[in-house]
Formats: sequence, C-alpha cells, structure tokens
Amino acid sequence: MENKAFRRGLTITSIVLIALSAFLMSYVDARHIMYGSQELVNWIFFTAALAIPFLAILIVLSRYYNSTDTLNDLFAVVGIKYSIFGWFFVFGMRIAVALMLLFCYDFFVDNYYTVYLLMNAFNVCVVGTVVLSVALRKVPKVKIEKHRLKFGHLLLLIMMMYGLSQVGSLMGLPIHLILSAIGTVGKEQESIGEFQTLLMGSSQIVMIITVGILPAIFEELLFRKFLIDRTIRHGEFISCAMSGIMFGLWHGNFQQFFFAFFIGVLFAFVYIRTGNIIYTMIMHCSMNLVTTTVTTQLLQKLLEKMGVNIDSGTINESLLKSEAVRQLIPVILLTVLWLIILTGFQITGFVLFIVKRKKFKLTAMEGEPPRKVLLRSLTHNPEMWVFFSFALLLFVHTYLPDYIAFFASQ
Repeated sequence: MENKAFRRGLTITSIVLIALSAFLMSYVDARHIMYGSQELVNWIFFTAALAIPFLAILIVLSRYYNSTDTLNDLFAVVGIKYSIFGWFFVFGMRIAVALMLLFCYDFFVDNYYTVYLLMNAFNVCVVGTVVLSVALRKVPKVKIEKHRLKFGHLLLLIMMMYGLSQVGSLMGLPIHLILSAIGTVGKEQESIGEFQTLLMGSSQIVMIITVGILPAIFEELLFRKFLIDRTIRHGEFISCAMSGIMFGLWHGNFQQFFFAFFIGVLFAFVYIRTGNIIYTMIMHCSMNLVTTTVTTQLLQKLLEKMGVNIDSGTINESLLKSEAVRQLIPVILLTVLWLIILTGFQITGFVLFIVKRKKFKLTAMEGEPPRKVLLRSLTHNPEMWVFFSFALLLFVHTYLPDYIAFFASQ
C-alpha cells in the first residue's frame, strides 16, 4: 500500500513538473521572440534545475513498472517508459541548443538550419531509440508472425496513406491556423511557417536524410515495433489505438495531429498483419520524401523566383517588377501540375480506402473488453497521463509563446 501511495505521489509530481515546464519553456521562447537567441542561453540553468530532478523521478517510477499482465499494468508501463523517451526528446534537445549557443554561438547561428536538423535527428533517432530500448528491455513482448506483402498491395496501401493524410491535414489545418493567427500579428512578413522555413534553409542532402529517411526508420521502431510488440497481447484494437494516438500527439500541433493519427493506425494495422516493420518504414519514408524533396523544393524554387528571402522573410520588389517575372511562369506551372497530380493521388487513395475499408477489420481476442472500456481505461490511467502531459506540453509550446510575446509587447 505504501509503495502504491509513493508511486501515485511521484506520478502526480511528474504531471505538475510537466505543466511547470510547459509554461517555463513558453515564457523563455516568448522572450526569445522579443529579444533574440541570447534569452535561450540565459535560461539553460533554470531548465536543467527543473529537468534533471524530473528525470530522476521518471527513472525511479520506471523501476516499479515492468509487468503487462493487466491493462492497467500495460498502460502504466507504456506511460512511464515512453515519458523517459519524451524527457530526452524535449529537454535533451533544448539543453543541447542552449549549450551550442553558449559555446558555439557564431557557428550555430551561421549554420542554424543544417545543425538544428542534424541535432534533432540524432536526438530522436539515436538517443531516443537507445533510451527507449533500454527502458523497455524488461517488459515482455510478443513475436508477431511474419507474412509477405505483395508489391501491388503495398502500392495500394501507400495510396490510401496519402488519402488519409490529406483528410487529416484538412481536419487539423483550420485549427492550427486559428491558434497560430496571433503569431503573425504585427509581423510584416510571415509567408511560410517555422518548420517549412527550417526545411528550406537547410541543404537538400541534409533535409532528405534527417527529415525524409531517418525519422521514417526510427519512428516506426519507436511507435510501432517497440510499442505493438508489448501491447498486442491485449488485442489488436488497443495496439492500433495506442500507436495512432501516441504518434499523433507526439507531433505536438494540430496541423499534423489528425493525419499522423490516421496513418499511425494504418501503419499499426500493416505491422500487425505482416509482422514486418520494413513495410511501414517504406510507407513512412515515401510520405516524408515527397514532402521534403519534391513539394518543399518546388515551393523553395517558387519563392526564390519571387524574390523572397527565406531567412528574413523579406521580398525583393524590384525583382518582381523586372523581366525575371517571366521566369516564374514555368515554376508556377510545374508546381500547379505537381499539386494536381498529388491531389489526384490523394483523392484516389481515400476512395480506395472507403471501398476497401472492410479489409481493415481488427480481430478481437477471446474475452477482450468492449472498445469503449479499453479506451476509457487508457484515458483514465494516471501513469499514461504522464505521457499525455508531455504531449500536451508540445502543443502548448507550439502556440503559447506567440501569445505571451504578443500581449507582453502591447
């Protein structure tokens, strides 16, 4: 009983610390918006003072959770173990950026886009995977029977993936734009988002590797193989639901949440049916590469022809008034053609998914609780809320700093 009360106290403490971290990080980033990069350096010690004891609490909690005999045990294990991964995802990157600004300021600022993408990829793909694999090493797992997937079926699944991603994007984009609107108030130029600017400012090779290929490989390990191998013993539904929800939430914004949730469930289903993570890696990679290579490069070329400076967001109006305007026509036509092809691909994929939706039926285990009961158990588990709080921290950090900076500047 004492251990249970102790664990519950640590769990509540973890959620409180995450809430404090969300507001602290948002406040620091608001000051960064107003006063520049030096503000991130000034707050490194405050971040470390909060983050390091928090990691110690998660490690202590982790020692109590290794069994997955019951659903509550399963949710507690996943919630705490994945929160340790979340700590490195959030605080590890933040501390690393602050240290770079502290000791290599000029180099980091001059090569910001490339260095940031490399650091982020290393943090998620290498550090995150190693940390989570160590944290999960004592948690029992089930080996899923392998089945081959025909090439034609894989292509159909890729088309369906694009269809689902487009529907999810259309659902989330209005919410994202509304919540982000205040961030553009008072700014003279805000033509593209922060993430798109980050992609366009880096070299194409770095972008393909760090955004197109590596996340597709390691995120499938993190949110599919590692997770499903340890949840499948309690049924296909809860494995797919957890994979989709956790993958969607971990993107940390409404622009990506819905489409990440949809394709996360699809990837989980494919992995459960084939037992081969390579298939979902291929699907995931195709999604990332289309975004980072073709679409982003066309948009970057169009902006360059329009005289837009990606770093500053300014527009060279003299270029638009010159003969160079004629050079825009081929790029515009190529961009429009690509968007038409991509949209047609997405519509076809979604129609195929609707037509073949009965093929995606999950098999219920004998004695498996109703799905409403499973979801209620998932959303009411205290340890799982440690992970959910981490995800909500990412959402808060995406939108709140602009609001703080806006109202502070009034």
